[in-house]
Amino acid sequence: MIYTVTLNPAIDKTIVLDKLSLGQVNRSISSRDDIGGKGINVAKVIKNLGYNVCALGFIGKENSDYIYRKLNKYGVCHDFIEVDGETRTNIKIVERDEGIFTDINQCGFSVDNLDVEKLIKKLKNRVNKDDVVVLSGSLPKGIDNNIYKVIIEQLKTQNVKVILDAEGQALRYGIEAQPYLIKPNINELKTIVHCSENIEDIKKAVKEFVEKGIIVSVSMGENGALLLTKEHSLYSKPLKVDVKSTVGAGDSMVGAFAIGIHEDMSLEDTFRLAIASSTAKVTMEGSQAPDRKQILKYVELIEVQRR
Repeated sequence: MIYTVTLNPAIDKTIVLDKLSLGQVNRSISSRDDIGGKGINVAKVIKNLGYNVCALGFIGKENSDYIYRKLNKYGVCHDFIEVDGETRTNIKIVERDEGIFTDINQCGFSVDNLDVEKLIKKLKNRVNKDDVVVLSGSLPKGIDNNIYKVIIEQLKTQNVKVILDAEGQALRYGIEAQPYLIKPNINELKTIVHCSENIEDIKKAVKEFVEKGIIVSVSMGENGALLLTKEHSLYSKPLKVDVKSTVGAGDSMVGAFAIGIHEDMSLEDTFRLAIASSTAKVTMEGSQAPDRKQILKYVELIEVQRR
């Protein structure tokens, strides 16, 4: 089974404009609401690719029904801890003329230590040997930066493979617990190591993590993506597509990685599926997830090089 954990979910509201005029009244061309938060986005991709997944984490009581209805519509199993307050709303502004994407993310609810203990207990009761657990996204107020480290240490006692997608101190602490795979984008990587966007520089910067047995994937937007292990160094450059939204592109990669790991696919096939998933995602508006057909049409087009 694959599980995703979203500690700070969101309702993503995407507003499409020709151009944003600051300090003036702007009229949208279109808008849409999606449920989001990195782990939820990952779960949507996994389900669309035809695999079972269960979404866990925290959710605000005040608007939980809306998120539950959406998850049920997508066919995603869910088992959240409800906390006081409201799940945040994130605003995504798309300017079509310039191809500019602007995110305004809210903070959301607060969580206390008792809530964290409930979540860890729920996870440990659910997972079994060889399950894959995805921990991803920002932290709500009230949670210590070492939360992912604590969860990974608990899950590893049950021989669970953990994928971590975070940034800053949450990523730094999480790496100390040696997750199975981490997937920072280049900006998230720069929050924990000093490096340029040169491929060889990135490889040197993450060498310490790779030598500890952690698989490292770094997404670099238009510059492609890397997948590094002790034995392998893979690179893929992006396909040229009509980009409609970059929201959830990294989450689509993570969903594919989770499937590849769970199904014991080869490293190269897993990487190719991850790049195809990300490519399909950016051709869609908002944080809606690409479907299986859209993803698979890109798989054969993805070139993977050994670097």
